[in-house]
Order: sequence, then C-alpha cells, then structure tokens
Amino acid sequence: MPEVSQKAGDATPASSQDKTAAESFPEDSWEVEWDVYSDPASSEADESEPGSPTALFRHTHDGPGGSRRIITAVVLMTIAVVSLVGQTEATVHVQRNLGWDKPYLILYLTHGFYFIMWPGLLLFERFQQSEKPWGRFFEDHFFVLRRTAQYVEHRTLDLTSSQTLQSPLPYMLKTCFIQCCALNIAAVTWFVAANMTTPSDLTAINNTSAIFTYVFSVWLLKESMHMAKNVAVVLAVAGVLVIAYGNPTDGGTDAAVSNQKRLFGNVITAAGAVLFGLYRVLYKLKACLPAEATAEMNITFSIVVGTSIGVFTTLVFWLPLPILHFTGLEVFEWPSGSAAFWTAFGAGCSVLFTSSFLSLTALTSPVLSSVAAMLGIFFVALYDWLFTGHSLTNATLGGGFAIIVAFLLLGWSTYQETYGEGTSDEHELTRLQTEEV
Repeated sequence: MPEVSQKAGDATPASSQDKTAAESFPEDSWEVEWDVYSDPASSEADESEPGSPTALFRHTHDGPGGSRRIITAVVLMTIAVVSLVGQTEATVHVQRNLGWDKPYLILYLTHGFYFIMWPGLLLFERFQQSEKPWGRFFEDHFFVLRRTAQYVEHRTLDLTSSQTLQSPLPYMLKTCFIQCCALNIAAVTWFVAANMTTPSDLTAINNTSAIFTYVFSVWLLKESMHMAKNVAVVLAVAGVLVIAYGNPTDGGTDAAVSNQKRLFGNVITAAGAVLFGLYRVLYKLKACLPAEATAEMNITFSIVVGTSIGVFTTLVFWLPLPILHFTGLEVFEWPSGSAAFWTAFGAGCSVLFTSSFLSLTALTSPVLSSVAAMLGIFFVALYDWLFTGHSLTNATLGGGFAIIVAFLLLGWSTYQETYGEGTSDEHELTRLQTEEV
C-alpha cells in the first residue's frame, strides 16, 4: 500500500499529525482502519507517534532460519506426545479399572470440553495486557480474530479493501463444522470397532491414517513427493505394525472375535483412518494461515478452531446419546467420583493434545504432525513399563525406534522444504496502543 507508506514518511510535524489523527480517526472508529499498516523499516517512527493511523499495526520479522518457529514446533510436539500419553492412560483406567465403560459418552465429554480453549486464551492474553481497559482489550481481541479469519479465508496477508469489509463468519462456521464432523465421525468409528476387532488390528489400522494423510496432502495440498517422505511414512506405519502384532497376547480377546466380525471391524477402522487423514489435511487446507504468518498467529487461531469444534460437538453430537441409551447399546449411568475425576483429567489432556496438534499442523505439515502423534504409542508403552509393570518387549523397542527414525527423517525433510530454498519473512498482526483522544 504505497499511499500509506508515503503518508507514514511525510515530514509533517508530530503535533499536526496527532491533530489530523484525532479528527479523522476518533477512538470509536477503529473498525474502518483495517487496511492501514506500517512499513517494517519505519516501525520505530510509527510507535513514537501513537496518534497516527499507521501506528495501529506493524509487521514483525522472525528473520532467516525461522528459529522461533522451529523451537515452537518442538515444544508443541512435546506437549502433544505427553498429553496423548496422559489422555490414553486416563481413558484406559476409567474404562477398564474403574468399570465406567461408556466410550461414546467419554468421547462426547472429551471433545465437548474443547470449548474451554478460547476462555483460556482470553485469560492468558488478559494476563499479558492487564493494564489495558477491558473495553479496548475486547475490541483488540475480536478485531485480530476477525482479521486473522479473513487471512485464512482468502489465503493471503495482502487483503484488498473489499476483502477486509467481507465478514469471514460464514466461511469459518462452515469450515469448523466440517472439521468437527470429520473428527467426531472418525473418532466414533474407533469406538464402534473397539468391540468388533482385536486391539492389535485396531491400533495398526487406525495409525495407517498417516499414509492417507500423505496421500491427501499430495492430492489436495499439492505437496511434492520425495523419497525421504515416502520412506518416513512407510517406516512409521511399519513401526506401528511391529508394536501391534509383534507383542504376545493372552489370546482371550482374539479368540472372542469371530473372523466375520473382525473383518467388519477392520473395515470400519480403515474408514476411520481415511477420515482422520482427511480431517488433518482439510484443516491445513481450509483453516490455516498463509505460510508467512508467525507462530503466535497460528497458535492463537488453532485454539479458536479447537474451541469451535468443542461448541459444535456440544450442540450437535449429544443426539446419539438418547438413542444409544434406549436401544441398550450404551446405557447412561452417572460415573463414580473417581471415574469423573479421571475422565476430566483425560479431557484436559485431550484439550492440550488437540490445541498443540492443530498448532503443529499449522506450523509444519499434516504428515509430520501425524507421525509425531504416532510417537505417543511408543511412549504409552514406556509409561506402562515404568509404572504399571508391563514388560517392554523387543517388538515395542524395535517399532518405537522405527517411528522415532521416521519422525526425525520427516522432520528434516520438512525443514529442508520450508527453509532450504531461502527464507521468507514472518508477519504478525499487532494492534498498537493509541493515545486517548
């Protein structure tokens, strides 16, 4: 926007600029200033003149190599793996040890609990901006959300004036509802197939979602196919197969499942794996910011998308509960105090996992985040070995090693694609404080 840059660089006295800003941009009319940005080179001058409209926003640059982005991705991956372990162990404890075997209700409560992400984000931002008046705080917050949603809808940070005036709400409602349906239906297939097939088949087939994520990424995201990616995905799935089928079983569960029932359960699980892969790629395609957006912008908007999934789940996916109750497929029963506590703990872990997983997907790629989630399988086995007395078999060690190698290989390939051919600046939208007029 050269007109804005020229105005920002005019040698007009500061008092005259303040007077002009006070007359043209009163305090309550900031909504019309959506297309006013400061030039990075003149950011210091803009900040020294808070009355100027060009001081309302600025671009910040992460610099070559994107070190902040890489460190953030590593932290998010760590949070995702640890929280996945916590969610898995809590859910297993509730259903097996405490006897509250209500898989769909647990799923509904867990995914519905995602609505707390946005209030948590508000509390965090308020803590950072405690000196700002509440009215201005909410104005800034919702303005940034609106503008970021416009970036997502139009897939660019360089919006036209007509695009800034267009509400992104219809697009985001439709996109988030599709995300919610894909995630919940995929999760339901896992619970439906749990009693129809063996745990080994369920684990192995469900985690082939990484392959479908890769296929959908190449097809819909137009990602290039490299030998390193191919090897990493195959190696990760092979590691899961080794863990699932290489460990000895007592034969009780396998013997109780007929071949026909097992086949049907495997087909349902495979359908869920396809849906999981599609959900991750659709999120990257339809609900993520352009590549040059900063890590902070990606994390913030991922939390908002996660919140919308929780809201849609709460409002829509309660409908099967009475059907399940009256048909006897899953009779509603109140949990014990212990079961309620561990269900809430698992839901909290799921909130951490989903927020970090969506943020990791936005910052990197759906394939990398899928393989990172596979690391949770190995770490669950480590947890069981350390704290529950389960043996750590050679199959678990070998499969876990294969998944780790696959993740490192895929991580390096993603880094090379992102930063190997030069660097691009990251841009962050920030509304600066203006003087009271």
